[in-house]
Amino acid sequence: MNNVLEFMGQDHDRLDKILEEFRCTKNTDVTRAVALFHDFMAVLSRHIVWEEEILFPFFEQKTHMHDTGPVAVMRIEHNHIKNYLEKIQNRILAKEINGIDELVCGLMELLADHNAKEESILYPWIDRETSDKEREDIISRMKNSSME
Repeated sequence: MNNVLEFMGQDHDRLDKILEEFRCTKNTDVTRAVALFHDFMAVLSRHIVWEEEILFPFFEQKTHMHDTGPVAVMRIEHNHIKNYLEKIQNRILAKEINGIDELVCGLMELLADHNAKEESILYPWIDRETSDKEREDIISRMKNSSME
Protein backbone atom coordinates (compact mmCIF):
# COMPACT_ATOMS: atom_id res chain seq x y z
CA MET A 1 0.00 0.00 0.00
CA ASN A 2 1.71 3.15 -1.14
CA ASN A 3 -0.84 5.93 -0.87
CA VAL A 4 -2.71 7.62 1.93
CA LEU A 5 -6.11 7.36 0.27
CA GLU A 6 -5.88 3.57 0.01
CA PHE A 7 -4.47 3.13 3.53
CA MET A 8 -7.00 5.39 5.23
CA GLY A 9 -9.86 4.27 2.99
CA GLN A 10 -9.29 0.67 4.06
CA ASP A 11 -9.37 1.81 7.68
CA HIS A 12 -12.66 3.65 7.02
CA ASP A 13 -14.08 0.44 5.53
CA ARG A 14 -12.92 -1.57 8.55
CA LEU A 15 -14.55 0.92 10.91
CA ASP A 16 -17.79 0.92 8.92
CA LYS A 17 -17.97 -2.89 9.13
CA ILE A 18 -17.43 -2.91 12.90
CA LEU A 19 -20.08 -0.22 13.46
CA GLU A 20 -22.55 -1.98 11.17
CA GLU A 21 -22.01 -5.27 13.00
CA PHE A 22 -22.56 -3.45 16.30
CA ARG A 23 -25.78 -1.94 14.96
CA CYS A 24 -27.02 -5.34 13.80
CA THR A 25 -26.18 -7.22 17.03
CA LYS A 26 -26.98 -4.66 19.73
CA ASN A 27 -30.55 -5.89 20.20
CA THR A 28 -29.82 -9.61 19.99
CA ASP A 29 -26.40 -10.15 21.56
CA VAL A 30 -25.63 -7.37 24.00
CA THR A 31 -22.34 -8.87 25.18
CA ARG A 32 -21.02 -9.10 21.61
CA ALA A 33 -22.35 -5.64 20.80
CA VAL A 34 -20.55 -4.09 23.76
CA ALA A 35 -17.29 -5.75 22.71
CA LEU A 36 -17.77 -4.55 19.14
CA PHE A 37 -18.41 -0.99 20.26
CA HIS A 38 -15.32 -1.10 22.46
CA ASP A 39 -13.28 -2.28 19.44
CA PHE A 40 -14.87 0.38 17.25
CA MET A 41 -13.97 3.14 19.71
CA ALA A 42 -10.37 1.92 19.98
CA VAL A 43 -9.87 1.68 16.21
CA LEU A 44 -11.60 5.01 15.55
CA SER A 45 -9.57 6.73 18.28
CA ARG A 46 -6.38 5.44 16.67
CA HIS A 47 -7.60 6.63 13.26
CA ILE A 48 -8.32 10.12 14.61
CA VAL A 49 -4.87 10.24 16.22
CA TRP A 50 -3.30 9.33 12.86
CA GLU A 51 -5.10 12.24 11.29
CA GLU A 52 -4.64 14.82 14.02
CA GLU A 53 -1.01 13.99 14.83
CA ILE A 54 0.35 12.92 11.43
CA LEU A 55 -1.81 13.89 8.44
CA PHE A 56 -3.24 17.23 9.55
CA PRO A 57 0.09 18.73 10.67
CA PHE A 58 1.65 17.59 7.38
CA PHE A 59 -1.18 19.21 5.39
CA GLU A 60 -0.95 22.41 7.44
CA GLN A 61 2.81 22.59 6.99
CA LYS A 62 2.49 22.23 3.22
CA THR A 63 -0.50 24.56 2.72
CA HIS A 64 -0.05 27.04 5.59
CA MET A 65 -3.79 26.59 6.31
CA HIS A 66 -3.99 26.29 10.07
CA ASP A 67 -7.39 27.60 11.09
CA THR A 68 -9.17 27.33 7.75
CA GLY A 69 -9.66 24.82 5.00
CA PRO A 70 -10.43 21.12 5.10
CA VAL A 71 -8.37 20.31 8.19
CA ALA A 72 -10.24 22.88 10.27
CA VAL A 73 -13.53 21.29 9.18
CA MET A 74 -12.21 17.78 9.92
CA ARG A 75 -11.20 18.80 13.46
CA ILE A 76 -14.66 20.22 14.15
CA GLU A 77 -16.22 17.02 12.84
CA HIS A 78 -13.86 14.93 14.98
CA ASN A 79 -15.28 16.74 18.02
CA HIS A 80 -18.82 15.90 16.89
CA ILE A 81 -17.79 12.27 16.37
CA LYS A 82 -16.26 12.15 19.86
CA ASN A 83 -19.48 13.57 21.30
CA TYR A 84 -21.52 10.81 19.64
CA LEU A 85 -19.08 8.18 20.93
CA GLU A 86 -19.35 9.53 24.45
CA LYS A 87 -23.15 9.59 24.36
CA ILE A 88 -23.33 6.04 23.00
CA GLN A 89 -20.75 4.82 25.51
CA ASN A 90 -22.71 6.43 28.36
CA ARG A 91 -25.90 4.68 27.22
CA ILE A 92 -24.05 1.36 27.02
CA LEU A 93 -22.62 1.83 30.52
CA ALA A 94 -26.11 2.62 31.77
CA LYS A 95 -27.30 -0.60 30.09
CA GLU A 96 -29.62 1.36 27.80
CA ILE A 97 -28.28 -0.30 24.67
CA ASN A 98 -31.68 -0.85 23.07
CA GLY A 99 -32.44 2.89 23.12
CA ILE A 100 -29.48 4.17 21.14
CA ASP A 101 -30.68 3.73 17.56
CA GLU A 102 -30.97 7.48 16.92
CA LEU A 103 -27.44 8.11 18.20
CA VAL A 104 -25.96 5.26 16.17
CA CYS A 105 -27.74 6.44 13.01
CA GLY A 106 -26.54 10.00 13.62
CA LEU A 107 -22.97 8.78 14.07
CA MET A 108 -23.17 6.66 10.91
CA GLU A 109 -24.45 9.62 8.88
CA LEU A 110 -21.75 11.92 10.25
CA LEU A 111 -19.01 9.37 9.55
CA ALA A 112 -20.25 8.74 6.00
CA ASP A 113 -20.14 12.46 5.20
CA HIS A 114 -16.84 12.98 7.03
CA ASN A 115 -15.14 10.02 5.35
CA ALA A 116 -16.38 11.10 1.92
CA LYS A 117 -14.78 14.53 2.39
CA GLU A 118 -11.52 13.02 3.54
CA GLU A 119 -11.46 10.53 0.68
CA SER A 120 -12.37 13.09 -1.98
CA ILE A 121 -10.36 16.11 -0.75
CA LEU A 122 -7.77 15.59 1.97
CA TYR A 123 -6.24 12.20 1.22
CA PRO A 124 -5.97 12.72 -2.56
CA TRP A 125 -4.36 16.12 -1.95
CA ILE A 126 -1.75 14.54 0.32
CA ASP A 127 -1.09 11.78 -2.22
CA ARG A 128 -0.82 14.29 -5.07
CA GLU A 129 1.42 16.77 -3.25
CA THR A 130 3.88 14.36 -1.65
CA SER A 131 6.79 12.41 -2.97
CA ASP A 132 6.83 8.62 -2.83
CA LYS A 133 9.27 8.85 0.08
CA GLU A 134 7.03 11.29 2.02
CA ARG A 135 3.98 9.03 1.52
CA GLU A 136 6.01 6.02 2.57
CA ASP A 137 7.13 7.86 5.72
CA ILE A 138 3.59 8.99 6.55
CA ILE A 139 2.15 5.48 6.17
CA SER A 140 5.06 3.98 8.11
CA ARG A 141 4.45 6.41 10.98
CA MET A 142 0.79 5.45 11.07
CA LYS A 143 1.54 1.72 10.98
CA ASN A 144 4.16 2.05 13.70
CA SER A 145 1.86 4.11 15.92
CA SER A 146 -0.75 1.35 15.77
CA MET A 147 1.70 -1.02 17.44
CA GLU A 148 2.11 1.16 20.52
